[in-house]
Amino acid sequence: MPPKEEKQSLLAQGKQDAYGGADKLEETDPEEDLYYCGHLKSELFNTDHDTGLTSEEAARRLQIFGKNELAEKEDNKWTKLALEFVQPMPLMIWAAVLLELIEAILTGPEFWVDVIVLLVLQLLNVLVGFYEELQAGNAIAKLKESLKPEATVKRDGKFEVINATTIVPGDLCLLGAGGAIPADVKLCGGKTLQVDQAALTGESLPVTMYIGSVALMGSTVCRGEMEAIVSATGSETFFGKTATLINNVDEMAHFEKIFQQINVMLTSAGAFMVIVTFIMLVCRGSDVLETLSFCVVLLISSIPIAMRVVCTTTMALGCRALAAEKAIVARLSAVEELAGMSMLCSDKTGTLTKNVMELQEDLPLFAKGIEKHDVLVAAALAAKWKEPPKDALDTLVLGSIDLEPLDKYIQSDFMPFDPTIKRTEATIERPDGTKFKVTKGAPHVLLEMAHNCDEIKEEVEKKVFELATRGIRSLAVACTNTINGGWVFMGILTFLDPPRSDTKIVIQKAASFGVGIKMITGDHKAIAVEMCNMLGMGNNVLGADKLPVKKPEELDSLPLGRDYCPLVERCDGFAQVFPEHKYLIVQALRQGYETSPGNHHHHIVGMTKSDLLQEVCSPTR
Repeated sequence: MPPKEEKQSLLAQGKQDAYGGADKLEETDPEEDLYYCGHLKSELFNTDHDTGLTSEEAARRLQIFGKNELAEKEDNKWTKLALEFVQPMPLMIWAAVLLELIEAILTGPEFWVDVIVLLVLQLLNVLVGFYEELQAGNAIAKLKESLKPEATVKRDGKFEVINATTIVPGDLCLLGAGGAIPADVKLCGGKTLQVDQAALTGESLPVTMYIGSVALMGSTVCRGEMEAIVSATGSETFFGKTATLINNVDEMAHFEKIFQQINVMLTSAGAFMVIVTFIMLVCRGSDVLETLSFCVVLLISSIPIAMRVVCTTTMALGCRALAAEKAIVARLSAVEELAGMSMLCSDKTGTLTKNVMELQEDLPLFAKGIEKHDVLVAAALAAKWKEPPKDALDTLVLGSIDLEPLDKYIQSDFMPFDPTIKRTEATIERPDGTKFKVTKGAPHVLLEMAHNCDEIKEEVEKKVFELATRGIRSLAVACTNTINGGWVFMGILTFLDPPRSDTKIVIQKAASFGVGIKMITGDHKAIAVEMCNMLGMGNNVLGADKLPVKKPEELDSLPLGRDYCPLVERCDGFAQVFPEHKYLIVQALRQGYETSPGNHHHHIVGMTKSDLLQEVCSPTR
């Protein structure tokens, strides 16, 4: 992008006030056609707001559409147990059992003891490992069960709290502060709702939603209370469709591959040695039955029969220990893969950062005789400081100063934030009875209102451009001296979602262990660059426009390692990415590392094709 166009783009970004900027998901209905799973939406979502669904109708819809949960691949435990008996090493034991059985039949009952011992050894070898893996799975299942959310829905004319997995399309639910949005819903009653969509968009600030807005599963209500009609559940939600990328992958873990290779190698070597020994002894005139008995002993002693039990038990104990610390381990091999990880791709919002906007020390001033405290006071007066804060920005502003001195003022008129004019305004009465106005909002809006616009325009735009290049949000503050006086552009408040206190230390430790870290975020490139710089990760951030947008099934047939791994390896982070881009980044790294000597192909956070899934300690989203 040419410098002039880049500056215009960043200025446009800077003109988006700190109340939110563009939100890609707020007005996006996940189903825009007339039907939902073959049923007319006009009939399905035409729920009576006074009574909600009846219990009978809810039960009928639950049978049709299924539970409101994401489908997970679950292997039948008995099938899994049966397969354990036909692995390479167990097959060798079966061969030994067969040989001893033949010898027992041909010679006498004393050899039946050997048959029984081998059978017991086989059963113990398989069952102990299976039991430990099952126990670890049960611990994880209990943890998942304890984390299942609840939802408030109206059934038979009254609100009741139910398990969120039993919500059905057309349910009338009540959303309140602090609660998770249990499914994709369309707001239908109430005033406004502040929704945190960081898990979906990477946006740190809550989004204000109104009647008709669509709130998506995976979001959290920060403030307000509204009623909503459930428009999609389970795998039909926006979140669910994205999650299907993960469930569509059926690939053996790296640990399993290595274990299978070792198994095949050792059993093949053992079998070859036994066959050669048997032939040599028989050719030298040894008794066939005695030779057969000797070969059985040689076969059993030549292979590490307990290797599977030891590995499985060790990892199962690790999984159970992690589950006790409230960590979900998707599969046993993830414990080993975490230890062997060499590349970690991490989300930004809530993982590397706190997912909480903080007021920065940088507060540019543009009026003579104005101090930083004056700007903060004016910003607080442009809010309902005697009431609980209405949004995240008011919370930050009102928490930055002592509010007691403000009680000498009277707020005679207040205009809440209006998204069409991008500002809020209040009329304030001084103790002597005189009045003045204060406002806060988008810098470009307040700049055009200021009486000294021509004098400070170039300076303000330069500062806004600088802040935008660093990915810092800005909120301008202005005031008048009298009720009808001209507006004075006072200064700009700056906000940033800061890194977590332990992030930089973790990155440094990871680097000392030879683990590379790359940031993957849906945020603007400028924000990603600023965060990478703050964390010491470098500043080579690639925008999503440099990566192709293709479906996962299309990417699987492409040589991503050859075409994109060098590019991905050079980058410290990726910005404005979608799930398809994440899939491409992970596959490029995996394919590239698999063909590069000296590298390993472990990674990555939250990706479809990643070898493991990892979360930070006490994540903020």
